[in-house]
Amino acid sequence: MKLHYNLDKSFGPAGAVAGYFLIAVGVATIYQSFSGAILIVLGSFMAFSNTGASIDIDNFKIRFSNNLFGFIRLGNWQYVSPKMKIGLSNTKLTYRVYSMSNRSIDVKNSDYRIYLYNEDNKKGQAICRFKEKEDAEEELIKLSDLLGLEVKD
Repeated sequence: MKLHYNLDKSFGPAGAVAGYFLIAVGVATIYQSFSGAILIVLGSFMAFSNTGASIDIDNFKIRFSNNLFGFIRLGNWQYVSPKMKIGLSNTKLTYRVYSMSNRSIDVKNSDYRIYLYNEDNKKGQAICRFKEKEDAEEELIKLSDLLGLEVKD
């Protein structure tokens, strides 16, 4: 059994919106020129590319990946040893975009993420994210049971 989780947009929220804009412009101009197809492909790359994690429960492996166009997963499988742990953390991210007039726009995002800790109790990469703490705690218990890992305090 394999589980797939999506984490963040590769280009942030502003890059994703710019990608949707490029798709719209490409669709509007494709009837006039072939360059509209290039804009659609470029916009799709920016809008749908994200990061994620895939867990192979049967083989005790995990893959942290960059998902090109949202579905082409690139990353290496890593073995999950029984000495590893998983834990829950509140994450606060801020995305900053500068305009042409040198003004900045900040987008703040707060969520709960489940992290994989290595044998030395060092925090690794995030496995999945949730808006609500209760949902994250349920998934933490589920992953702990499926992978046979201890929950970090």
